[in-house]
Amino acid sequence: MSHDDGTAIQPAAVDLETPTRRGDVIAAALCLIAGLGGYFVVVPFAVYVPQQFAGTANSPAFLPNVMFILLAALSALYLVQSIIIYQREAAQGRTPGADWALAGGTALICIGYIFAIHMIGMTLASALAVAATTFYFGERRPMLIATIAVILPMLLWYFFVKIAYILFPSSWLGIMDWLEAALPFTHGLV
Repeated sequence: MSHDDGTAIQPAAVDLETPTRRGDVIAAALCLIAGLGGYFVVVPFAVYVPQQFAGTANSPAFLPNVMFILLAALSALYLVQSIIIYQREAAQGRTPGADWALAGGTALICIGYIFAIHMIGMTLASALAVAATTFYFGERRPMLIATIAVILPMLLWYFFVKIAYILFPSSWLGIMDWLEAALPFTHGLV
């Protein structure tokens, strides 16, 4: 498209929250790669499957495989749909650099969270990640940040560890193991 004077019409810039068709194609392709990579690489190398099972228990690889197959299948459908829509619609503008800086900062918080899980444990790392993300997105009330950052991970820890009996990975420092041993009242609540 062009103006009467021959200059090209540029698509208007879009916000990061605006769905972009190019972004849909990229996201679908990345999710498909993650699903296939998880099924063919991560599960075979990271999940220990004993030779025999006692009783009727499923293999430890069963649920991760099902989740990765679902991710790959839904991502393939999403990719096909996104490509069809991308080819039919007019070009969209690009996202401003400030939005990419916000997305990049969020990605750095997530990467730091992954490393913190191994060092200080999932619960404390989650508290720090929630606090950092809340602050990064503009909340400046310290009591609100602290309340959310402490209560949310502790409730999730309590549910997964005490009610659902799902073990969290131990950290290098063993802080949550020490804290749980120091608080005997948590043993009799469930």
